[in-house]
Amino acid sequence: MKKQLLKLTLFAFVVLFGASTAQAQALWTENGIYKISTSGLSPNLYLTINLAAAQGAPFVEWQPEKAGDDETQLWTIVDHRTPASPGLMEITANITGVGTVTLCTADDSAHPAQTLTVRPGEPKTVAINGGDYTGLDQFQRRKAKVDANGLADSGGSNPAAGNNALFLRNTQGTNSRYGVIPSAAGDPFQMDGGGIDVIQFHLVTSLSVNTFDVEAFTISNPVNNQLTIKGATSKVKQVTLFSVLGNKILSQSVKSNDQDLNLNVSGLSTGLYIVEMTGFNGERFTKKIIKQ
Repeated sequence: MKKQLLKLTLFAFVVLFGASTAQAQALWTENGIYKISTSGLSPNLYLTINLAAAQGAPFVEWQPEKAGDDETQLWTIVDHRTPASPGLMEITANITGVGTVTLCTADDSAHPAQTLTVRPGEPKTVAINGGDYTGLDQFQRRKAKVDANGLADSGGSNPAAGNNALFLRNTQGTNSRYGVIPSAAGDPFQMDGGGIDVIQFHLVTSLSVNTFDVEAFTISNPVNNQLTIKGATSKVKQVTLFSVLGNKILSQSVKSNDQDLNLNVSGLSTGLYIVEMTGFNGERFTKKIIKQ
């Protein structure tokens, strides 16, 4: 009932102040770094990692958008490294001083009503197409019907390209989805088995598809003054470092060799960066790193 009342209130607000709430659709279209927000609130709230020491381990909540490239609101959304079934993706973040954290649910005993959180470390590696959902970190990009402004509308049409809905796949089933609109900043990220609500994926930086063997390289992470790349370095033509907003920070040509590659990054500010290696035949490999 509360959810229905909130949706009716939002609908009335849109009718009265439609011009002020009209917004372009923000969709998941490719592997990349995104901000994740609600749709139809004024202003929208963004999925945020709360690092408050008093709360113990990091967790997620809805908060107003933060300026710039604040890493607590930057989510890497890519195809899951070992999906239990096709089309599933993983959602992670990199936090200075914490490292990689993975969006997931603490357990699946209450399915489909779930509260999402983050846990330290990378997503769980399972047998590909093995049906193993015990990592509780496999998400499915889906579509919700919207009107011309990208707002939820059961009589509207799905976006022609891209995705604007999010489902969770776990050991209990497939019908847990984003369907609980937060009512205020600080609310948790909740899923349920009810209506499918629109969630916005705001692309910040695209990530190249890794065409090198994913096991080809070992990259120091986090880094201090020197970035070290080990592995198949003889196949690398160029190493480029980007900010999380896609700005090129430095680029270095590589002469054919079988030695470790070392880049001086002592002059970089603390934060999240993307290292991209390009091969002689156009192969690419990207990885996020944290500069301490």
